[in-house]
Amino acid sequence: MRVNGKLLLFGVCFIMAIPLFSQNVFLELSLNNRGMQSMVRPARPGLELELLRVIERAGKDNRISGIILNISSYDAEQETAWELRNALEKFKTSGKKVCAFLSAANLDLYCLATVADRIVMDEQGTLMLTGYTWSRGYVRNTLEKLGIGVRELRYLEYKSAAETYTRDSMSDADRLQYGEILDDIMNLTCVTITTARSWTADQFDSVLNDFMFSARSALARGLVDRTGRKDAVLEAVNEISAGTSGAAGTDVKTFVVYGDSDSSITGSKNSYGPNKAGGLLSRPPVIAIVHANGVTDLERGISARNTAGIIRELTENRRVKAMVIRINSPGGSAEAADYIAEAINNAKKRKPVVVSMGAVAASGGYWASMSASHIMASPVTITGSIGVIGSWFYDKGLGNKLGLTVDSMQRGDHADLLTGIILPHRDLNQEEEARYREYILNTYGDFTTKIAAYRNMDIEQVESAARGRVFSGIGAFNAGLIDSIGGLDDAIQMARNLAGIPKDKKVVYGEFPKPRFIDKLMDHVLSTRVLSAHLLSARARIPGANAGATIFTDLFLPVSLLEDIRFRVTQNGRPMPILPFDSGLLK
Repeated sequence: MRVNGKLLLFGVCFIMAIPLFSQNVFLELSLNNRGMQSMVRPARPGLELELLRVIERAGKDNRISGIILNISSYDAEQETAWELRNALEKFKTSGKKVCAFLSAANLDLYCLATVADRIVMDEQGTLMLTGYTWSRGYVRNTLEKLGIGVRELRYLEYKSAAETYTRDSMSDADRLQYGEILDDIMNLTCVTITTARSWTADQFDSVLNDFMFSARSALARGLVDRTGRKDAVLEAVNEISAGTSGAAGTDVKTFVVYGDSDSSITGSKNSYGPNKAGGLLSRPPVIAIVHANGVTDLERGISARNTAGIIRELTENRRVKAMVIRINSPGGSAEAADYIAEAINNAKKRKPVVVSMGAVAASGGYWASMSASHIMASPVTITGSIGVIGSWFYDKGLGNKLGLTVDSMQRGDHADLLTGIILPHRDLNQEEEARYREYILNTYGDFTTKIAAYRNMDIEQVESAARGRVFSGIGAFNAGLIDSIGGLDDAIQMARNLAGIPKDKKVVYGEFPKPRFIDKLMDHVLSTRVLSAHLLSARARIPGANAGATIFTDLFLPVSLLEDIRFRVTQNGRPMPILPFDSGLLK
């Protein structure tokens, strides 16, 4: 018997579309492959926005009654976890429910899970709720043993970016400023968890003092509501969904999934994604999201020349009604940061430009942000650090250890300043150091003057929040350095409001720079979990290093430290608005 092709196609489409016609559907956010992605390469920025758009769509979708937050193997930066929790809080305002499933979790991941109406913990899981610490490694003694000298060109008390190389312990300034950040973040976490779980502050402290919990002990202490896996999750979902769909007690039988389907707790194969804005005939307005990640450099990291060019092109595009510049940068080159600030300043004269600060947007990252129509940061963003510093690496015996010699001639008193094989062969003299001091303080003066003009602040007000001082998002808001607390989705809404786009009007989110083909290919490879041990360790390898050196660096030296040393040596002596390489490391 022949089957009509059109009928067969209709039948297949109908079966696939069953979830579209179902009610009381739960969306599972299976986020368990994202940590693995970040180990191989930084996650494509658009993935974060896509997740927020999925939650936004689910909040407006009448079929969706709730979300299962599957974070059993999730790894995210503190700021990303806060933004995700913020988005889920908004999702719940319409009366919809959230159930979280976790396994191994630290304090940040547990704080994220407390957004849920029920928390289910894997029966073999572990909670390690140790609190937060901020620490910095110091390599001065190591450099001395190697015969490498470092001079800190520092004239602002809080600007500590070179302390890693010039000290062996924390300075009083760092202890003060990062202590305040620790307090801000710990207080935020305490209030968030105690409010969500109806604890007292003493109960929160007691949990931190005991710090490690098995599933059984977590259940006994009220940290979670159930233990188990799929069955326990389904029981919790049915419990919280009773009454949400108008059919009290009806079991939830339909699930859709966004994220890693391989680790889905529900086992659903029905995918769910963000809304497709616009259509063949409609041309809705565009809100452009420009991602600027990495050190402020003209060609690398934030790629200031290219990024500024993108902003200029979007300024001329009539369909683009507003821009959101998502900045994740610890600083670097003042010149590169100013490229971005100038492009934003010119753009905002024609359309709103909102800066959304990510995990860190400080020093040069703040310089790049300061001219926006509106600056927004999460409470845990590391920002501020309005200051400039330089460092001078030189040969202090390294050449002798390696048997290297230098013989040179010169014309000009300072012509030999950069002479050397690996590093300059000498330290700065008194006259040269004085010239650097003048240069650094002039750059700092330019920084603070621009902030005063862009932010409509008195120079005295800027100075009181400057001199290299680092803030959390909360501290930056109190100091007047940002305009509001919020995440990427809040920044997009702010841009929409400033552009006067009605709430009921569809918009297109355009992301820039456009993902390269290799990025899309890597997303596909990572989603199938085809990852070898060689690929995982490749991130820690140094180009051109021999096998022994590679093993050493893989085991002992952080990649970020090696990259920071390379960057500073290539910028030797140059005044830079930059943070220490580990400035945002809260554990």
